[in-house]
Amino acid sequence: MFETLLEMQERGVRDRARGRSLADNPMSKPDILPITDFQEWYSMFDAWRFGWSIEDAMAGHNNAPRDGGAVSLAYTRTV
Repeated sequence: MFETLLEMQERGVRDRARGRSLADNPMSKPDILPITDFQEWYSMFDAWRFGWSIEDAMAGHNNAPRDGGAVSLAYTRTV
């Protein structure tokens, strides 16, 4: 199972690099459901999300709202 979780993390990284959003988590797709083992499903769901978040942070993507709210854009003026 450990290898499978690492593969899901890597998939999350690749998906974020390709521009996919958190809503594109493959473990939340209807063809995965019904879930027979909730703990295993959630582990896979969370592994993908963790990989996605790592890539998001490393690439400096600051346009993904963390709390589900609106995106606020800030800038610093340089002279």
